[in-house]
Amino acid sequence: MNTTDTKTAAILLAPGFEEIEGLTPFDLLRRAGIDTTLVSVENKTGCTGTMGLEVTGLTPMKDYDFTKADALIIPGGPGYEVLEQNQEVTDLIQSYGRDKTLGAICAGSSIPGKLGLYKDRDYTVVPDLNGDFGGTFEKVHAVISGNIVTGISVGGAFEFALDLIRVLKSPEAADDIARATCWTL
Repeated sequence: MNTTDTKTAAILLAPGFEEIEGLTPFDLLRRAGIDTTLVSVENKTGCTGTMGLEVTGLTPMKDYDFTKADALIIPGGPGYEVLEQNQEVTDLIQSYGRDKTLGAICAGSSIPGKLGLYKDRDYTVVPDLNGDFGGTFEKVHAVISGNIVTGISVGGAFEFALDLIRVLKSPEAADDIARATCWTL
């Protein structure tokens, strides 16, 4: 875990990631002073999202030190299937779900559910991918359940990111970002 006062987060991107679900948390966490890195699970420096946006400047997964990150964030979009089929990724998801902060949104939220991380917890996930995950599904934008933060879909990306800030920093830091971005008027 990170031993400095600055919190760190890694957002895993695979081709077909949902841009809003990956980039909104990136932007808001950075605004909150959380050192956030976009990480390519394909070990490339670029990745194309589901709407065709090409994001460059990514850190290849093989070059990122996950032992120093406080949070792991999993966006949705069709790219979630690439994440779900990668054993290294599912091992990281399980590890963060047990010991650190795990964030997952939309289709990405189905992966921790399938791995059993929602047992006896509240969570949200895009309704079409909700399964028997052993917890309580809430049809809301975002849910904090201990160290796991989940978001429902694109429409919940802002609240999901603010909830990650609440967990990683403080409710006050999230409120500050909400006011600074005019989320709260």
